Amino acid sequence: MSSSKLRHHEKTYDVVVVGGGPGGLPAAIAAARGGARTLLVEATAALGGAAASGLGVLGFLDRQGNRALGGFAQEFMDRLAAVGGAIGHFPCPVHNSISPVSPDMVKIVAVQMCREAGVDILFNNSMMDAEVVDGTVQAITVFGKLTTTRIQARTFIDGTGDGDLAFAAGARFESGQEGTGEMQPSTLMFTVTGHDLDKFFTYLDDNPAAMGIKEDYAAGYNVDFLRKHRGHCFIGLTDLVAQAQADGDFTIPRNQFITISTPSDRHLAINTSRLTRIDSSDPIELSDGLERGYLQVLELLQFMRTYVPGFESAELSQIAPALGVRETRHFVGDYRLTFEDVDTKAAEHDAVALSGYNIDIHSGTGDGIELEVVDEAFGIPYGCLVPQGVDGLLLSGRTISVDSRVFASARVMGTCMAIGEAAGTAAALALRHNTSVREVDVPTLQAQLVERGAILPQSALQTA
Repeated sequence: MSSSKLRHHEKTYDVVVVGGGPGGLPAAIAAARGGARTLLVEATAALGGAAASGLGVLGFLDRQGNRALGGFAQEFMDRLAAVGGAIGHFPCPVHNSISPVSPDMVKIVAVQMCREAGVDILFNNSMMDAEVVDGTVQAITVFGKLTTTRIQARTFIDGTGDGDLAFAAGARFESGQEGTGEMQPSTLMFTVTGHDLDKFFTYLDDNPAAMGIKEDYAAGYNVDFLRKHRGHCFIGLTDLVAQAQADGDFTIPRNQFITISTPSDRHLAINTSRLTRIDSSDPIELSDGLERGYLQVLELLQFMRTYVPGFESAELSQIAPALGVRETRHFVGDYRLTFEDVDTKAAEHDAVALSGYNIDIHSGTGDGIELEVVDEAFGIPYGCLVPQGVDGLLLSGRTISVDSRVFASARVMGTCMAIGEAAGTAAALALRHNTSVREVDVPTLQAQLVERGAILPQSALQTA
């Protein structure tokens, strides 16, 4: 087809955010609330990213039960709760806390909040190219429905997860984990209905070994805990999975079965599919992962009906609108947060967000999970959001500049929301003061975030 058949648009904004998931949605709303004319570009037909999959949000409480997130993240949960799309934050011996959300209500509330803030949304459009002049991103081109749209802006924010915008702009990055390049596997989330949790819990009463986390840090993680907490994540059934594998009925590279509660007692999210050995930033590998993911959903449904008491009549109710990708590109920022820095609190005074989750590494080649407890929430400094060598661009969500261990904690949705709010607020500040985002005054940024309800480390509060 001739390129002359393509339509073309030209747009100009103050701030353009690419990616409408947990890293991009808060950035767009924060920028618009700060007075910037803002566009949010989303590759799919829904906002919310992983939050629109049925996966519960992690990171609101740290290991000590202290609040790690406020600001936009809490506002979003409150808005969801008002329409039955969230039920609060629940402590968890394994995950520190879990905050169940309704995947479809996430999509609706996200659009509501964008419209209220004055954010323009461009759905079904993907990155094509970025124009960089003298080291500064000047414009991007996106593509959708046989139409290219060139968009100029003062500041761009990459909330794509894979860092597609930063990649197109030539920002430095590494792929996967340090030393190996191995990427954590992806998951195709889905939800089921027709299950009987009482029957399932009775099975766990009779088979306590079916609770899969036995480490010391998981003290109290038992069937009574599941009964008492409406918001919970079950991990286990190792023996049933092994039996199904021996019978040839379970080919997924996973050694346990994972369910996550949602705000509805009638729907349960399943986080058990596992797509290993793929780089989801590559469209061919991403497509292969999706194909395998759909087949795994059917296999898991059959496994539940055949092997798991209480799930004999389980029915599929929803499949996530996109593959849940844990890890692809890691960009190099003006500051790179390491876990040594976390231990010494070396950069906490410049923190603009908190991470309250544990180190959680899913094997990209095997069937296991490595989980290391993080006792208290740690700060993420502003320099992690500023890509080295590129101006006019901020990183958000899981694209930020951190080492592999920090990434394994900070990659979760709650933390990504806090990072996104910081990025959007910084973009609006830069516009207001006629500076680059690299030159944003961090104490001023911190003060604005705190004024909006964000939670920061004490050292950062003293600076602000």
